[in-house]
Amino acid sequence: MHGRAFVGGQPALMGVTLSLEAGNVGVCVRVPGEQDCDGPLPTATSPVYGGGEGFRPEEKVGPEGEIDALFTGPGVAAMRVAHLGTFEAESAPGLPPGAKQIVFYRPPGARGSVLAPGLSPRILQGFEHARRGPALTETLLDAAGNPIRVGRASTFRLPNSYWQSPQAPPAQGRCATSSSLAGARAAWGMVATRIAPDPSITTPGWLSCLNEWFSMGGASYETAILLNASSPGRAPAPLWGAIPVPGHPGIVEIPPVQRAIHLPPLGAAQARRILAVDTRRGGRRRAEQILRESERRTFWDALVPATVARRVGPAWLLVRYGNSLAGRIRFLQALHVTRIALPRGHG
Repeated sequence: MHGRAFVGGQPALMGVTLSLEAGNVGVCVRVPGEQDCDGPLPTATSPVYGGGEGFRPEEKVGPEGEIDALFTGPGVAAMRVAHLGTFEAESAPGLPPGAKQIVFYRPPGARGSVLAPGLSPRILQGFEHARRGPALTETLLDAAGNPIRVGRASTFRLPNSYWQSPQAPPAQGRCATSSSLAGARAAWGMVATRIAPDPSITTPGWLSCLNEWFSMGGASYETAILLNASSPGRAPAPLWGAIPVPGHPGIVEIPPVQRAIHLPPLGAAQARRILAVDTRRGGRRRAEQILRESERRTFWDALVPATVARRVGPAWLLVRYGNSLAGRIRFLQALHVTRIALPRGHG
């Protein structure tokens, strides 16, 4: 409607956010119906966030219709979709600087498979049902209307190591943190075991050196150390959407991008069924706890979770989730970087 995508009467929650997977330089891309994480940032050969390589081989669209979306870097003005038309790249709130979105809708029963930029109809060989419909190839266009040649995108990944409490973080990890808050416990984490620059990106990006989860006082906190992806020893670029936090010099906030989902009230028969099933599985006490959680009929669906961050040397130290802005700031202030082991020549 008027260039915006709606699902269930509400604006669709879609866009681009940072990937925090250790060793990765990339993004998470969300469109209606799916989310793909750890895909690449735009490059000279593939000016699309997430690479845009996925496709759904289908003969026709299902009864709910289909919203297709692509998020592009600088230089892309429009996209021509075979058999459907040409759609402009448009600015949208919440996207990275210079990024635009291209969105189009296919009604129920529309035939054909959408193929991301750079994909050939030959990819449909072997999908006999998909070959009954047309191949809706996507072609990116520049401001003059000329096709943009798109090559294969690849995600920049460095080796990493995973651990889980009560294990100790791996000694070969290149980054580490500790918390001075009493009661803060590391639950699990993932750390890069090598640091190197990504030579292919054409937009500012971040290399995640450490991604670690903590628990404290009934709240969970996701933390990360982010380095400059192009030159890990230099100052990292400003975080997308970050704004200063009044009264807390040096700390920035990334406001959440989320929506409330309201479910219909839980009926008496449903409640009895939940209680009976979970009592058999885990006992009465646990079943009553699950029932109380089920009776909370409003949930938050987040594209960008509530985040705070501060600069520490050549890195951003980032904290997500928690129960409040004050709690996130308190946790961030008590979180200390104990190691950033940069390769020689990048310090």
